[in-house]
Amino acid sequence: IAKLGGGLVISLLVGKQRPAFAVDAPSDYQDGPNGLKYKVLTEGAGDKPQRGQKVKTSYTLYLDGFPEDGGKQVDSSKRLVGDKPFEFACGVSQVVKGWDYALMDMKEGESRRLIVPSDLGYGDKGFSKVPGKSTLYFDVTLSSLGKMPELNDEQKKWLDEHPLYD
Repeated sequence: IAKLGGGLVISLLVGKQRPAFAVDAPSDYQDGPNGLKYKVLTEGAGDKPQRGQKVKTSYTLYLDGFPEDGGKQVDSSKRLVGDKPFEFACGVSQVVKGWDYALMDMKEGESRRLIVPSDLGYGDKGFSKVPGKSTLYFDVTLSSLGKMPELNDEQKKWLDEHPLYD
């Protein structure tokens, strides 16, 4: 476990990540790192986050494709009474690897569709309503960037020893 500024605690992943499996995506999707596929829906105008910086995101998660392809929504920040953005420190393993990869490359205000292979998602075990080995389909917007915390030497060392990309 590593602690970032502002009392933010992150847990470290142990072990080596297996290579991502390729997923099929329409030709208008771009290739991201390790099998991630994405399509920019709305260009962002702000900055890209730095590792450890808090971000707020609006998202919807689908399984078995996007809605127009018969996919089923299983989670969302959008509720009956409005959007409740999801906040976390970006690029430090607080979310699935596919999200870290995508969001570190997005500008504030940018919206994308992501196709996340299982190895960059919840892997063989799954999580909550997501069965193991599931490809994840996200609509995600990088809503805002928080203040970059002041990192101490131990935190900087952890970032150096745990690069974002394997």
